[in-house]
Amino acid sequence: MGKVVTMGTPFSGDPRANNAWRAYQVVTGHSVDAPPIDCDFAAKPPVPTIALWSPRDGVIHPRSACGWPHERDRAVAIRCSHLGFASDPRAIAEVLRQLDIEG
Repeated sequence: MGKVVTMGTPFSGDPRANNAWRAYQVVTGHSVDAPPIDCDFAAKPPVPTIALWSPRDGVIHPRSACGWPHERDRAVAIRCSHLGFASDPRAIAEVLRQLDIEG
């Protein structure tokens, strides 16, 4: 069975409720309100879904990355910066821990 682990990902709420939406529009060439594919980021995938989020992110609003209970199975707070999700030993350890959890 697969699993989705997001790390500071703005999948919930208003796509402009973070500090990266303008950069996203410049890089992609389209509005955050009109992605080039038809999708609903708030729709929970049909596999276990874990949202790693940080109250200290600084780029993505915590509520956008944490989501609501119907949008994910678990939400785990990690105290790191946004870029820390890729390099902070606590974040990496939590990803590995979540991958080892059944279901």
